[in-house]
Formats: sequence, C-alpha cells, structure tokens
Amino acid sequence: MSKTKSVIITVAVRLKSARLPRKAVLDLGGKSLIERLTERVAQATIPEAIYWCTSTHQDDDPLEQLVDNTDAWIYRGDELDVMSRFIEIGWACNARTVVRVTGDNPLTDPEMMDHMLTLHAKNNAEYTFTDDLPHGTRCEIIEMAALEKAQGLVEDPDSSEYMTLMLRRPDVFDVLEVKAPYPEIHRPDLRLTVDYQEDADVITAIYEAFNGSPPPLKDIISWIDRNPHIVEMNKDVQQKEPDGHINTQLTGDA
Repeated sequence: MSKTKSVIITVAVRLKSARLPRKAVLDLGGKSLIERLTERVAQATIPEAIYWCTSTHQDDDPLEQLVDNTDAWIYRGDELDVMSRFIEIGWACNARTVVRVTGDNPLTDPEMMDHMLTLHAKNNAEYTFTDDLPHGTRCEIIEMAALEKAQGLVEDPDSSEYMTLMLRRPDVFDVLEVKAPYPEIHRPDLRLTVDYQEDADVITAIYEAFNGSPPPLKDIISWIDRNPHIVEMNKDVQQKEPDGHINTQLTGDA
C-alpha cells in the first residue's frame, strides 16, 4: 500500500449481496463492474490514489486478483464496520480527505468529484454531498477527522454501511451540499446504480452503447433521453433504504 496521500478515493465493495450477488464482478464489456468503476473515478484529477475497501471474508478473495488489473490498491478489514475500514486506510497513507464511492456505481462522475473536492476545501467542510445527480453517479467527501469523530459517536458500528445518515448531520458536522454546476446533469430522477438485475440491465446497455467507454455524464444523460426505453427497464425499482432494524443513531441522540 502506498504512503502519504492527502486525498484518496475509497470504494466500498464486497461480493456478498442479498439482492444481486457478486454484482461487483458483473461483466461490462469484457471487464468487471469494479474495474470499470475504477477506470471511471481515475479520471478525477484531485484524488491521489484509489483503494478498494473490502472485507476479510473469503467471499471477497477474488477481488485480490482483480485489483492487479487496475491502478487501485486493496484493503481488507471488518466485514460489517465499513467506517473502520475507511479510517484504517486513511491512517495507513496519512490521508486528510476521503472520497467515498460505493462499489455498485460504475458511472460515478469524476468531473463532479473534482468540483465537490474544490468546494469542500474552499469551505473548510467536514462532509460534502450532492443530491442533484442521478442515483449511482454521486460521491461524498469526508474529512478523516470527521470519520474519526463519527466512529466515536456511532451507537452501532456494524451499521456504518449507512454512514451517509450518520454524517449528514449539520448539528454535529460542518456539512456542505453542492448543487449540480450545470442543468444537464441535474437529474436525480435517473437511476444509474446497480442493486438489482433490472439496474444491471440498464448499466450493461449503456456500456454496450459506448463500446465499454462511457463519455462524460452529460453525454450519457443526453443519450438516455434519446433512448427512453433504457430507463424503462428499472423504472419500478425502489431506491434502497435502511430498514427499521438498522441503527444509524449517534450517541446523545434522543
């Protein structure tokens, strides 16, 4: 693992999934989804390294081989406590800022990532997010100090897969919401993540249309608008939300 990287991308990925098992190795034009995601986020200019953040469970062993095909590094930690994995990666390379990406989003937008990082630093934010882009193209920017603070406050570390809900707390952290810099990508109505087979069908169609190399997000959206049958495939899929058994509370919450 490389050392001393100020801004890093951490991709939360594992092969165990109740809804679409092994989606991270879904084939997209001759490469796995996680490899395609890595290619995509590597186009961002500000981050200095990419880390696949996975678990020590044997189900995730194949990721050890796949990472050798990329410019990413891999870190394996606690199976359920995702936040602890992010923190341990940050400590290992002395990072100040972590860009959180989830491993089912191969169309994460690198241009918006750079834009958010610039505003995050300018505003001295601890946690930066956007809700403007299509689902599956967004990232989050988190200061290591905020991650460490959150880890000390979470009631259930095993629920930290849902750290968005733990960090999007302006009563606890300095939170910045970034709007889409131009209207063409302000499309929260579109679903471009991969949780179910219907989602995978949409993403596969996009990769096939662009011969495995999708263009900037605004051009993908323009193509979708010209081919509306594509998003018909997953129009009935509901965005995953934590159920009532997931505890995303921080110590001291009522």
